[in-house]
Amino acid sequence: MAERSRTAETGSAIGSDDIIAGNVSKYTVLPVGYCGLPKKGHLIFDACFESGNLGRVDHISEFEYDLFIRPDTCNPRFRVWFNFTVENVKESQRVIFNVVNFSKTKSLYRDGMAPMVKSTSRPKWQRIPSKNVYYYRCPDHRKNYVMSFAFCFDREDDTYQFAYCYPYTYTRLQHYLDNLQRRNMDYFRRESLGLSVQKRQLDLLTITSPEDKTDLENSVMQKKIKIPKLSLNHVEEAGEVTDYGEEDVELRHSKRQDGRKQSEGTHKSIEAVVARLEKQNGMSLSNTSSPEEAFMESSEGMNNMDDAVVPRILYEELLRSYQQQQEEMRHIQQELERTRRQLVQQAKKLKEYGALVSEMKELRDLNRRLQDVLLLRLGPAIELEKVKPEPIEPEPEVQKTFSEEANTSTYYPAPVPVMDKYILENGKVHLGSGIWVDEEKWHQLQVTQGDSKYTKNLAVMIWGTDVLKNRSVTGVATKKKKDAVPKPPLSPHKLSIVRECLYDRIAQETVDETEIAQRLSKVNKYICEKIMDINKSCKNEERRESAKYNLQ
Repeated sequence: MAERSRTAETGSAIGSDDIIAGNVSKYTVLPVGYCGLPKKGHLIFDACFESGNLGRVDHISEFEYDLFIRPDTCNPRFRVWFNFTVENVKESQRVIFNVVNFSKTKSLYRDGMAPMVKSTSRPKWQRIPSKNVYYYRCPDHRKNYVMSFAFCFDREDDTYQFAYCYPYTYTRLQHYLDNLQRRNMDYFRRESLGLSVQKRQLDLLTITSPEDKTDLENSVMQKKIKIPKLSLNHVEEAGEVTDYGEEDVELRHSKRQDGRKQSEGTHKSIEAVVARLEKQNGMSLSNTSSPEEAFMESSEGMNNMDDAVVPRILYEELLRSYQQQQEEMRHIQQELERTRRQLVQQAKKLKEYGALVSEMKELRDLNRRLQDVLLLRLGPAIELEKVKPEPIEPEPEVQKTFSEEANTSTYYPAPVPVMDKYILENGKVHLGSGIWVDEEKWHQLQVTQGDSKYTKNLAVMIWGTDVLKNRSVTGVATKKKKDAVPKPPLSPHKLSIVRECLYDRIAQETVDETEIAQRLSKVNKYICEKIMDINKSCKNEERRESAKYNLQ
């Protein structure tokens, strides 16, 4: 804490011990007490390049560094600009940089401005998110204003560069002026005023119409207008950065509001010259229209210097940026089109999948119904095998019928005429499994209306009322009576004969498998109702006999 307080500076005064000599050059910041070669994550700072500014770096912790920037040339009170590089970083390394010796109390960093950053793999300048930038008064640095920003390095092999805003170097300015001078434009003139403290050329630019250039020079020489002295501060800033954009204008404006001394740049000096010429020559030129118009044109040309010349270079830069953005938009559109095609294909596949799922459900239902029908058709043979009754040699036609039904590939075979299917012999009809019924009763049964009556009459023909009244369909006692005694069940193979006869009857009327299955499922119910009717009639007969006996 004592070291940090000793090296901090203030905006109003600065001691001789706090003067920073020059920029850091490949300076490796090592933790306190560390001995040995630098490892990955030991940051290396460098500002020895054009427009660079970083005088000192202090290691506070593993994640925090204090940065001290050098003041302007010959003006130690102003410390704003910084521009430096960082290398030897570690992937996903998070750091906090504190620029601790800012001289300005008000800054656009309070209003959302953020430092610039770029790297070797991403050479385009970008702003750090404003949510990671803080500008505040720090008590650890003599209550000086500090700008802190957090950053995360994502690529180990990259060299990262941080700056106050977009750098505009002195070399770039000279190249730009050289290009303008090589064009030999009549309305543009470049002269040398002298050299700066750092031996850099100071240019005077004159922009006016060709016919007024001589008059302007003569007027300047005759009136001996004193050109404002160029501040060494801004000459140095021209070597570091000459174009802050809107942010620089707002910073200068805030200085004027605080009543601080303002120093004008080169283009401001030219505007001052033109303004004084206009003021001093306004009265003498007021009576003559043509010189006034010529002077006004030259004055407008001087004031609109940026509009007349600068946009040509800016146009080239904007054109390159626009072409790059067009190329990026083209790639994005191609990606969107590719994604759209993939989505369309996936939608088609989903639609086909839905259709397949519905078909699978239908096939599953049809398979289940087919199994039920096959079980009904093959039920007698399976039940006979389980019960093991006395061996009865089935008729050849019955075997043939069962084999055809077992090998069929459809749900229901083609309906066979009833009289052609069953065997007639000696006034008897063979229903299968050794069961014979009277032929006359069989014919009467075929004209019976309704499945219920048909099933009940067929059950009486097969079992008889004496057997039915003492049997049940399932052999399970009823739950309606607690003391009910279970009765013996009906023969399974005879029940299958009843179902088969009913199936033959229904198959003559419809081919809908759903309707056939529903009507066949009620066979047990019909037989159970018949057994209950027989028992009821027997009880009624017993009551009548008992009543008659009592009367006697």
